[in-house]
Amino acid sequence: METLRKNPGFLALAIVLFILIVDQVVKIYIKTNFEYGESHHILGGLLNIQFVENPGMAFGFEYGGALGKYILSIFRMIAITVIIVFLRKTLKKDEINLAFIVCLSLILAGAAGNVIDSMAYGLLFDRGGGYPGIAQWGGSYAPFLQGQVVDMIQFNVHWPEFVPKLGGNLVFSPIFNIADSAISIAVLAFLFFPKRIIPQETTV
Repeated sequence: METLRKNPGFLALAIVLFILIVDQVVKIYIKTNFEYGESHHILGGLLNIQFVENPGMAFGFEYGGALGKYILSIFRMIAITVIIVFLRKTLKKDEINLAFIVCLSLILAGAAGNVIDSMAYGLLFDRGGGYPGIAQWGGSYAPFLQGQVVDMIQFNVHWPEFVPKLGGNLVFSPIFNIADSAISIAVLAFLFFPKRIIPQETTV
């Protein structure tokens, strides 16, 4: 821990690279080995690995068609730039909260992971967005910034049957990816532990 406190920049870089590599390896494996919509249960059925793609925001939400996709991708790139600048500024401070650095790094990695899909996948693969068969390398199914984001994780937890209107339905139905998970973990940490994570500016 003391080593990490002395090298918070290394910690941030390690987190970002680890999340990005794992996120992209899993996405590429799923896209090149699963048929669209293919699903498998894991962890005793608690999770579904189901291959879907979405053109929009996290957890499968969409906004504004092709124009909305461009706007969202540009917004993500601006957000990534702002986070990098803010992270570098934070790392230069004398007193550094490692939990804050971890959360910023998770958000940065998650945002970058989904931007990579939008930027590159439409140019690297021959099909996307709901299709028969398995995608192959090569070809180009969409222009720059119009690639589909690969999602594959879904909680397979249902409401008890006795719960009115919800009984038997999934507690959380959206399908997401590792990049989404990284962002969600950081946001939840900020929400539930703000005093421990967000640096408190002190005046003398």
